[in-house]
Amino acid sequence: MAYSDDLYGVVERHWFGLPKTWGGGAAAGFTFNETQAALIKRFYPKGPIKLLKLGVITLATLGKGEELIGLTIGGTATVKGTVVASTASAPGAIASQVLATTVSAGSFLSLLASTNVCSTGSVAVFIDFRRQYGATEKWLATS
Repeated sequence: MAYSDDLYGVVERHWFGLPKTWGGGAAAGFTFNETQAALIKRFYPKGPIKLLKLGVITLATLGKGEELIGLTIGGTATVKGTVVASTASAPGAIASQVLATTVSAGSFLSLLASTNVCSTGSVAVFIDFRRQYGATEKWLATS
């Protein structure tokens, strides 16, 4: 029997806005103004995948209010999960929400910030997921 990530339940994490100084690949974290709504307009995961968790890490102290990050699938208005970074969150603090949502192949994810967001400070967002392999998916788990 060949190795299969699906068979062994490998959980992957994808970061949005995690800067290099924190071990990521981005130049800087996400910083908002009071009117910004779209964080990531579209992210196409190689799917299908099962979303397990949505989370946010505070990179720099948040100046005022709370920063709410919502996750939608396929451009719908339905938010599948929301995480909150509050002004009480010190740098390095993580908030997360458990999800149990499947994203079909070809669908995309969008991250939205609330309209009552912080004007100072920055965050990075992550999703934990498991790839869903089936008889019709012909791509390799490592590609």
